[in-house]
Amino acid sequence: MIRNIGHIGIVVKDLDQAIESYTKGLGMVLEKRTENPDLKQRAGLLRMGTLEIELLEFKDPDLPVPKAIHAGKPGLNHFCIEVSRLDETIRELEAKGFQLVEGFPRQGIHGRIAFVAPPHAPEERVELLEVE
Repeated sequence: MIRNIGHIGIVVKDLDQAIESYTKGLGMVLEKRTENPDLKQRAGLLRMGTLEIELLEFKDPDLPVPKAIHAGKPGLNHFCIEVSRLDETIRELEAKGFQLVEGFPRQGIHGRIAFVAPPHAPEERVELLEVE
């Protein structure tokens, strides 16, 4: 069920400045920009080789879902694991002590997602992305 690491998510204060830094300074390629009005979120998807970086800007990190994924803390936020069957993977991880983050599963930038917290560190977030 677990397939691959999909991307790394980084929360930024200013999406436009972050995109400029990563593209001009590090040579990453901007693949797309997205907006999610219900989360008051803007995102930029960057690529370098096979690695995708998801830059996330939240205008209101105190909304329930952004708050649950620690969107008010700039910096490294999560890594994403691609899975083939999201609901089944969540059940298996919960049986191993992982906690499903409130507000998930839901639709994300890349598809259907959920965030879980590992048993050793409830403040950490791991994103699960359902892929075909």
